[in-house]
This record gives sequence, C-alpha cells and structure tokens, in this order.
Amino acid sequence: MRLEQRGWPKTVAVGYKVAKRVRGLHPSGFREILIHRLEDLEKIDVKAEVARIAATVGERKRIAILERAKALSVRILNPGPAKKPEEAEAGAEEVEAEKIEPEKTEAEKPEGSEEHTSKSSGGR
Repeated sequence: MRLEQRGWPKTVAVGYKVAKRVRGLHPSGFREILIHRLEDLEKIDVKAEVARIAATVGERKRIAILERAKALSVRILNPGPAKKPEEAEAGAEEVEAEKIEPEKTEAEKPEGSEEHTSKSSGGR
C-alpha cells in the first residue's frame, strides 16, 4: 500500500475530495435528515432536505411518519415495505394458516405411498 503496488487500494491523497458545496449531500442533491419521531419531520425544509427514517423506528411509528410526510410533501429516502395495520393483521393470519396446512397434508397421505430414498442397499 505504501509503495503503491498493484493489488492494494489506492492511498488517499490530495485531489480525492469533492467540492465543498456538494460534500455530504445525498446523490439527489438534498441534505439527509435522520428521523426518529414525528416532531423531527416538522423541522424539514422541503426544498433543501430529505428524510431518512432511522432503523430503530418500529412499524407503527414508521406508518405514522410516512402518512405525515405525505401530508407535508416531504420526500422519504427509505419508505420500506411498511404495511397498514389491516394488512399486518392479514399477513399474520396467512402465516398461521401456512403452519396448519403442512400438518394436514402429512396426515392425509396413505400409508402405502411412502417413498424410500435410500438406494445404497443395491436394490435388495
């Protein structure tokens, strides 16, 4: 690395910086603001800033933030696959139904239809 040989990453040198005006901005050109609460959303300047919802925000609060952002016309960088409360309940019911179905299919199999997967016995 010090000798600038092939196979090593280039060392940081003068000239690698970006222009001061652009440094630290999102590629869209807006400044990112991290949102933890609804109150943080109220402070955003729509013309110069965009919001990024923090990773520690739960689904309920995320939905509230997304609805409020839509009303304020604030752009959210990571809206995610947030569901509405009705959809979340429906999803939970589907998971429970999937757990029950495999048990039924195993019980419905006839006893004589078992397949033997061991073929190492040479067909005996």
